Amino acid sequence: MSGPAAITVFVVSLIAAIMLHEAGHLLTARRFGMRADRFFLGFGPTLWSTRRGETEYGVKALPLGGFVRIRGMSELDDRLAPVPDAVFSTDAVAADRELVVAGGGPVGGASIPDATWDRFDTELRHRGTDPTTTVTIVDRTRASVGTSSSLADARDAAEAAITREVGTSQQLGDLPHRLLHGDRGRFFADRPAWQRAIVLAAGSAVHFLIAIVLLLAMFLFTASQFVGIDPTVTGVLEDSPAEAAGLQVGDELVAVEGTRSGDYEQLRDVIRARPGEPIDLTVIRDGVELTLTVTPRLGEDPSTGEEVGQVGFVPTEVYAALPPGEAIREAFTGPVGFVTQVEQTFVAIGRVFGPEGLAGMFDQATGAAERDAQGAVSIVGAAGIAGQAAAFGIGTLLLLIASINVFIGIFNLLPLPPLDGGHLAVLGIERAVNAVRRLRGRTDEFTVDPRAIAAVMVPVLVVLGFVFVTLTFLDITQPIRL
Repeated sequence: MSGPAAITVFVVSLIAAIMLHEAGHLLTARRFGMRADRFFLGFGPTLWSTRRGETEYGVKALPLGGFVRIRGMSELDDRLAPVPDAVFSTDAVAADRELVVAGGGPVGGASIPDATWDRFDTELRHRGTDPTTTVTIVDRTRASVGTSSSLADARDAAEAAITREVGTSQQLGDLPHRLLHGDRGRFFADRPAWQRAIVLAAGSAVHFLIAIVLLLAMFLFTASQFVGIDPTVTGVLEDSPAEAAGLQVGDELVAVEGTRSGDYEQLRDVIRARPGEPIDLTVIRDGVELTLTVTPRLGEDPSTGEEVGQVGFVPTEVYAALPPGEAIREAFTGPVGFVTQVEQTFVAIGRVFGPEGLAGMFDQATGAAERDAQGAVSIVGAAGIAGQAAAFGIGTLLLLIASINVFIGIFNLLPLPPLDGGHLAVLGIERAVNAVRRLRGRTDEFTVDPRAIAAVMVPVLVVLGFVFVTLTFLDITQPIRL
């Protein structure tokens, strides 16, 4: 895989991971009946959107993340009333009549104006009713009301038509509930704490699942386990006997001093036993068998300290995919497995965001210190590393993407607003305080003051902004090389 292709794969996988993260929030919120009405990739102006059911899906101009809006997470959110109440309220219909008058139409106070029926149609569709059912409900309600101007009659007729066409609610948040009960019980704060915790943690859980799947794929389908050495030359050391004899990368060693074998270790042992003695190496180059004469140089085996003959070439290390059992074990508990990566991520977060890490980052950006080759990188730097990783094979790229997902998953659970972990921390504090209040016979109505959350969130955003800008600058001006 080429470098540009690897970068493309990395960027696409990161965007997909972000959307799957948000999908984790969306699907769990829906499962518990919450109203999630927006699901977007990016921030800023909307480039495209469409509505499916009660949720609007779309893409915004700045693809720097994504979001799902779950109603009730903000105290400023308004609840939707049942459709009959929302459409046929006195104030809403009065406003419709004023529009008719402002437009030069007849006052027509004896009946419900057309603008109200249009709103009825719009409201049904906005809450997820299909077009055919919407038309049927509106027509049936209108026929039942006739020329009556009674809003109470209209509400009753609308409720009867909705019940006839879509039935009664069987589950919180289903279509009948959305139409007949609005947001009753559907706000985030309405649901039990354990359901809210699952929704908040779902995004990080998705990243962990992605990482595990990628690690399993790496061990199951790519050559990741060392299985032996092949006597094909992958490197020739400078000023070595092998270079002097004319050995080249790609040569396949098939015999040494007449000992012919496909076992590299057997051929190596013949070389090691003859330091200082000219020997014949038989190789296959471009399909042709050649004989080269080389004199092994006396050297020391680094593992045993034994004096042996060395000619100075690098053979080919052979790797293979793991069987399922070993792949699962390696993916979870191996040297680069999920558990190890989780541990290393906690260490890395502490190192990067600690006082020394932030100071070191500043020194590197100002030129007071050299770039730390083992330090943190931004998304720009990670994409550059992905391009370099292509030279090492698809397995290395999968490992990199898995590591990024582990990092995002853990970082997002840190107990700091505005991260999901910050919301979990607030939820935990409220539950703990209210538990104590109940023990003391008081009402469990304690909630964390939003001003306290903002007081923590502002410095967190400042630090994150500093790290993002600084690392991006470093990755552009002093990119890390593998």
